[in-house]
Amino acid sequence: MRVVNFSVPVWFPPRARERARRDEVQLTEQESAVFLCLATGASNAELAGELQLSVSTVKFHVHNIRAKLGGISRLQACLLAALARESARPKPVSGGGAAAVPR
Repeated sequence: MRVVNFSVPVWFPPRARERARRDEVQLTEQESAVFLCLATGASNAELAGELQLSVSTVKFHVHNIRAKLGGISRLQACLLAALARESARPKPVSGGGAAAVPR
């Protein structure tokens, strides 16, 4: 299993925050892929096309993701996915000089 690491914001419902504090959220590889794609706000059909899965498989994974995150709504799962994507994005290397500027 793959562990998705992120902090649940304080403004999320208590159940989701408490669940995330108790243990880290563990998602399967496909759940992780669906979770990170949820950040786009795409429909199940759009996610299915992008991930080359059936719509029913995407629905199954979204249901499992929401349950593992404490029974949050799809919108809340989308927001968490966007936050997780943002925190997983590599930080730009800061360094002065002309070499730091792509040409």
